[in-house]
Amino acid sequence: MIAWINRSVLAALGLMLMSLPVIASPPALFPVSQHLPRIVMGEEGRQLSAVGDRIYAAGLEGRSATRYYLLRPGPVLTGDRGQRLGRSSITLGKARLVSPGTPALLRIEQSRREVRPGDYLLAIDPDRTADHD
Repeated sequence: MIAWINRSVLAALGLMLMSLPVIASPPALFPVSQHLPRIVMGEEGRQLSAVGDRIYAAGLEGRSATRYYLLRPGPVLTGDRGQRLGRSSITLGKARLVSPGTPALLRIEQSRREVRPGDYLLAIDPDRTADHD
């Protein structure tokens, strides 16, 4: 978790983020402060999954979301002086909940990269994405 952030870094990130569409955008930094659900396996035990495939996830119990970003932690981001700023977030795609349970069953609706066991799910806020799917 990032305990501090340099003001110039914050200003640069703010300018960068203002130029990006905020609605329906996954996070640029990996949300390390949250306990995120994880993919445990693909359908029929597959290790790689893509659009249309079904995947199983653990940690969705008690969550009301039905759509999720599929994420993987990216490289560590460092500042000019080598200080650690955080970890980037690689967006793999989006998935929709098919059946809750332990594990929960989801279907991959969009993918930019393969999805594999150990990847993370982050709930998509339906109020922020309704007009931008």
